[in-house]
This record gives sequence, C-alpha cells and structure tokens, in this order.
Amino acid sequence: MEHFSIRPFKHEDIDFAYKLDTIEQWNHTRNDIERMFSFEPNGWFIADVNSKPVCHVFSISYGRLGWIGLLIVKAKYRRRGIGTLLTKTAMNYLLSRKVKIIKLEAVPKVANLYRKLGFVDEFDSLRLIRTGGKIITMSSHCVKPLKSREMTQLAEFDAEYFGANRIRVLSELYQDNPQLCFVSHDGSKVAGYVMCYEVESGYRIGPLVCNPENPQVACELLVECMKAIRGNKKFYVGVPAVNEIAVEIFQHFDFRQYSKSIRMYFGQKLETERVDGVFAIGGPEKG
Repeated sequence: MEHFSIRPFKHEDIDFAYKLDTIEQWNHTRNDIERMFSFEPNGWFIADVNSKPVCHVFSISYGRLGWIGLLIVKAKYRRRGIGTLLTKTAMNYLLSRKVKIIKLEAVPKVANLYRKLGFVDEFDSLRLIRTGGKIITMSSHCVKPLKSREMTQLAEFDAEYFGANRIRVLSELYQDNPQLCFVSHDGSKVAGYVMCYEVESGYRIGPLVCNPENPQVACELLVECMKAIRGNKKFYVGVPAVNEIAVEIFQHFDFRQYSKSIRMYFGQKLETERVDGVFAIGGPEKG
C-alpha cells in the first residue's frame, strides 16, 4: 500500500522540482527555481509517496496578498487528491501569515480543482510568444537602465498596480539580470519599468508595469528590453486579457497567443490592484 505525506521543501529538492518542470515544459531554468525558493523557503511544500517526492507547490506572501504556483504532480500520481491536499497546505500557510486574499493562475483543465477549494475566476491571462522578426527602432530619452538605488521607489510604484509591495522579488530579479531591466521616468517620478530574464528556451519579459495614461512608455520599455538581447531569440510574456491596450501593443510587435491560464482568487477582493497598468506579469507562479 502506498503512503503519502506532506513535508517542507528543502534546498536539495530543487533538482527534483527542476526535473518535473522540464517534463511539463514549463520553461523555467534551475536558477529560476532556486531563486523562487529563496523568495520564501517556508512557503514551499512537497508530497512524498513511500518517501519519494511526487509533487510540489510554491507559495509566497506579499503582506495581505498571497500567491500560489508551481503545483506539479508526477503524471503517475494524479487524480489521487495529492495536488488538492498540497494546495490546501499552501493556503493554510498563507492564511497563517495573515494573508487576506490568495491568487494563482490555473491552466483551464485543472481550474475546477481550485474552484472546489473556493477560488473564483477573475480574468484570462494570455500566454504570448515572439519567435523572430525585426525589432522596430524607437528612441526615448526617458528609458534608462535600472539602478539598484532606484529599487525602493520602483517597488512603491509597482505596488500601485500589483496591489502589494513585492520589493524582495523585484530586487532578486534585478540582481540576477541587471542588464535586462529598464525604467522610464516622468520628471522625478517612475512612469514605468520592465524586467526580463532568461528561461530554458529564450527570454521571459515581465513584469512590465506602466502608467496606463501613457501606454507609449510601455512600447518604449518593451523595445529597449528586446534590443538588449542579441540574436534571433524567442520572447515569452503573460498579459492580462482585460488590459486590451497591452494585448494590442504586443500584437503590434508580432507576439502571438499560444495558450492561456485563468487568474483566480480566494478571499477578499483586492481593491488596490490596477490591472490597467500591468502590461506583462512577472510569472504565473508569483504574479
């Protein structure tokens, strides 16, 4: 008889998580997973069957907002309730951290798992890819490479749209990829910023956050980001479908949709979030 148990994720489990991620073609590098583990080590959980790992989940708290992602169950062990139990474990962890709302992005085929746990559909999150093409030249004197000393101000700007301060995540992304992070200013204020990082197959763009009153800034940041990467590379991005201007911008730059997920939430509706300023998400696993 098989016996499964839930335990905290350990650093030595990163190779297992990377292997599962690769099998599912989620496109994270091992460095991505190690970085996500560093965000909140206590928010990772793993399920063992007969003392062998078969499933993991990641969660992170941003004050009153929590996020769940990277739930992967080995194919052989699906439909046994392991994923549900692991999700409940992550939810209980976040609620113990005084989180008031929990968010995640679910592929449509497993969305019912989360609905049964009380999650509510919010909007579609589109997955777009750009596989080549000429990058349009666009000059802007306002877009500059991001500097580490600007991180506090940038995180405060980002929180206006994301709904919570995620400075530790943004700081880690910047530290790993400073040459792929750009900011635009309107006088002394931040008008928008973009971050980009390498994945298994190409590069992922996001977060890309911009004052929605001036979407031209988002175009300029996107172009500057793509120009910084030499060669004919693939670019991946997640875009909230409700931000129609963002969708139009990426389509203009030859991005096409290849899949989607469903943004869902559990708990109190987050009134401080402004999706109209989110032109690209950081990632479905962390918002």
